Amino acid sequence: MTRPLVLIHGYSADWNAFEPLGKALIERGIAATDINICNYYVSLNNEITIEDIAEGLERAFRSQPMLKDDEQPFDAIVHSTGMLVLRSWLTNAGLPPEKNHRLKRVKHLVGLAPATWGSPQAHKGRTWLGALVKGNRRIGPDFLNAGDKVLEGLELGSAFTWDLAHTDLLGPAPYYDKSPDTPYVAVFIGNTPYEGLSSVANDPGTDGTVRWSGAGLNTRKITIDLTRKPRDAAGSKSDRATISEWADNRLDVPIIAVDGRNHCSLISEPDSEMVGYILDFLKIGDQGGKSFDEWLAGARLYGEKGKKKMLVNPGADAIGILGEAEGLLGHLIGHEVGTETEGWQQFVVHGVSDYMIEVLRKKEDSWRPFKEMYVDVHAYGPDPSFRCFHIRLPRGILAGEVPLQVRIHASTGTELMAYQGYGDTEQQLTATSAPVELSLDAVNRPGSSLFHPFTTTLIEIILNREPLPFDQVSRILQIAGREGAKASLGSHLKIQ
Repeated sequence: MTRPLVLIHGYSADWNAFEPLGKALIERGIAATDINICNYYVSLNNEITIEDIAEGLERAFRSQPMLKDDEQPFDAIVHSTGMLVLRSWLTNAGLPPEKNHRLKRVKHLVGLAPATWGSPQAHKGRTWLGALVKGNRRIGPDFLNAGDKVLEGLELGSAFTWDLAHTDLLGPAPYYDKSPDTPYVAVFIGNTPYEGLSSVANDPGTDGTVRWSGAGLNTRKITIDLTRKPRDAAGSKSDRATISEWADNRLDVPIIAVDGRNHCSLISEPDSEMVGYILDFLKIGDQGGKSFDEWLAGARLYGEKGKKKMLVNPGADAIGILGEAEGLLGHLIGHEVGTETEGWQQFVVHGVSDYMIEVLRKKEDSWRPFKEMYVDVHAYGPDPSFRCFHIRLPRGILAGEVPLQVRIHASTGTELMAYQGYGDTEQQLTATSAPVELSLDAVNRPGSSLFHPFTTTLIEIILNREPLPFDQVSRILQIAGREGAKASLGSHLKIQ
């Protein structure tokens, strides 16, 4: 079946960025007349958001003869931030999946190095990014022309990506399932960071711009509810740490590694085998096409070569100038360069404004800091209640056999208020109080591990904010006694 193919590029590019891939697709049988390349190469002002760009996409569809019909199906290939634009377009309809006509229109969605969860480069700002790509605009982050609001949405742990995921990835019904009424989705990403001058942008576990663990759509959410007591009224143990289950019909959307490609060369020098898998993917559901599961099994095998390099500790050489400093300071979490790990994982945590979260692992008879949780921690600039943890998973951690405990501390910043949380006992959390400690056995146990390589996991921490002291009248509001009221208001009120 012939369908229009929509290509959506990243920010520092224009429609020309897709020329090499477009030529490769045409040479392999895609009609040039079916390819529709979006072009938003503009200097966005500081009030434009990603949701605004997504509605611009809708207006463009309405004016394009091949796409203006709300019932017209199409396929899409997106690069980097283009994934957020298309996902926003899907959710902007404001309808549940079963009534969302936009979902029914997109038959196949291919993400090439998608910024599904943003980029570690976004918070550094346009000045830093501009200096990075000066002299070589072909290599570098794709956020150069974004305004402040767009950069906020692309920042690690942003409220935008958190809310978007709660709609399309963690909602009651998945936006991407195995039915013909939602898109099939595939994600390809390069296994190589930038080289030369642009290597200064490289963070460990990335293709130079996007984190490997922040590209796929497989995600879950952990809720840590410290407003619940350890035991309920009947004396039974309360489930205060819970994790969302994978939806039964949900589409499996892992990353497919492409060997020898970085964020930009993935589309500027498209791998021939990758192009073949994209073409086969676009036929899933059509007569003579493969099933999704059959296609994914083959794509995983293709990606194994590239993924092997993503499991090896790259050391300082792959982290640019900052990596050299990290190596000197000994912050490579105890892994020797060249040793194999289980991969990388992101955790996006949302709590109160001022909090500390620490994960402990049990070794022998003592609890010790789980240092792998602190490879990189980023607080979202506009709202530090959102934080992103990027970790390198040590070998053997996936079995769920390592006992884990979380330690949480929070402060309101005033002696009039405190957060109330339940550890083993009820306690208040102030700047000088002990933290709450909670076992993670409910979400990390043999057969059900907390850790999944190359994915992003959300964690929400729930606490009560209460006036101090908890068990007495607070200093914030008191009811004046009878004598006090007479003294101050007696001449105006009749007090019996």
